[in-house]
Amino acid sequence: MKFGLVAAIYAVFLFLVLANSFGGYFTDPSPTADPPGQFFYYFTDQSNLLVLALLVIFAVANLGSGRVAAAAGKLMTQGVILGVTLYMMVVFLVVAVILNPFYTGAYDTIEYGSDLWVHVVSPALMLALYLLYPWRGRASWRTVLAWMGYLLFYVVLANVVGNLVTKPDGSRDYPYDFLNPASYPNVGVYLLVIVGLTVVCFLVGLGLLRLKKGFDASYR
Repeated sequence: MKFGLVAAIYAVFLFLVLANSFGGYFTDPSPTADPPGQFFYYFTDQSNLLVLALLVIFAVANLGSGRVAAAAGKLMTQGVILGVTLYMMVVFLVVAVILNPFYTGAYDTIEYGSDLWVHVVSPALMLALYLLYPWRGRASWRTVLAWMGYLLFYVVLANVVGNLVTKPDGSRDYPYDFLNPASYPNVGVYLLVIVGLTVVCFLVGLGLLRLKKGFDASYR
């Protein structure tokens, strides 16, 4: 019951945060403002939309009754929560280590306002739910690999869009600079970085599996 209530409350709040972010594209008067569709291009927004969907289903499964609640409950599996949690850990780590490195003082969660919720609170909540709630079924390293498939697809997508689309300000439409090959001395360095990040993401997924075993005595 308490897990479902927390999920419902945060789902409402996250919806408002994401709606406000999306609405900002329509109210920006700048001639170089990005189109509204850009919102769905960013991995942070994609991942938080997944969080929102999962929280709604989670709340229905835990607070509802009848067939709808039962159907929602069938989706509450280790594989689903592991994947969403992995994506949110990627969001947090990329922001905290690459985009606005915390060790240089570049990232201030208070200053960044609403970004605190999508970059810090959402990952923390997903991690807590993953570790503390008795999700159905089991997950393994194969589950991690399956979810990483979209991460690799996203890198390819970013390169295709970045090469073909020009933003209103004249720059190439890469969602993040670290995914732009032009940000590196040569393509070889870029590929090494992508391979390195892929390995790190896989290790984060394996780490989540080990953490689950440590928190849930029945998950052996």
